[in-house]
Amino acid sequence: MTDRVQHLSLAEQIGAVDRARRIVGGAARVPSRAVERDYDVRALEAAHRTLRWLRVHESEIRGAVQPKQASDARAAVEASGSEPGDVHPEEKPKPCEFPLARRVAMRCAEGAFQKFLGVETAEAAAVALRDRCGVASRKDFDRDAAARERWRGVEAEFSAWLRCASEGVGSGET
Repeated sequence: MTDRVQHLSLAEQIGAVDRARRIVGGAARVPSRAVERDYDVRALEAAHRTLRWLRVHESEIRGAVQPKQASDARAAVEASGSEPGDVHPEEKPKPCEFPLARRVAMRCAEGAFQKFLGVETAEAAAVALRDRCGVASRKDFDRDAAARERWRGVEAEFSAWLRCASEGVGSGET
């Protein structure tokens, strides 16, 4: 591993916390490879820093995301001359170009992801992923917040697996 600074995504941090929870609960074992253990330690440390930052800035965050008062919304509607239910075309939310179910399907078609899951086809990857995430269909990732979080955990584990696989090349580790 190089000494360069690594930025870990929130999904990677969540994945590390989930793995640690499973290890402590006895549902998983501590990774045998040092590079995997080091990655988990860094991800847990990043999660700890993120949580400390959130605790310090909680009031600012809550203030930024709280809905405006109803009187403020009414005043804005009256000023614009439109009805409360009207939505201007430029204000309409744009649909996601690739819903999560479609992105998951694309991931299942990747050879590296199939190898990570221990399968050989996209169909087998889809079955393994549905079993692992506890969903009946990949469409559930678009509908169910808990399923999305489980997917993010799998995605974080896959990212870590890819990094470990690329670091292990030529180093003699297996």
